[in-house]
Amino acid sequence: MIKCIYLEFCKSGNEFFIVISVKNQQDYIENIIRTTVWKSLNKLGGRQVPEIYVVDCGSTDDTPIILDKICNDYEFVNVLTKEEYINFMEKR
Repeated sequence: MIKCIYLEFCKSGNEFFIVISVKNQQDYIENIIRTTVWKSLNKLGGRQVPEIYVVDCGSTDDTPIILDKICNDYEFVNVLTKEEYINFMEKR
């Protein structure tokens, strides 16, 4: 059973982005992000994927290592701490 994952679709002005909040989800997070990328490409006709912000809420398992790997695979995936995400949203 998946716990501690929250997915939100956000729009700020003309900008659309995806926020995924996660904590200790090493078994699920890679599949969730890659599925989100695939679905976004499908819905947008393969043109582009919106920015994806993954908010790591203090994971103590291998979630951060997996997120680093995904960030290397996809330039539009960004990992933020809770504090960084709050600052990011305040500037929007």
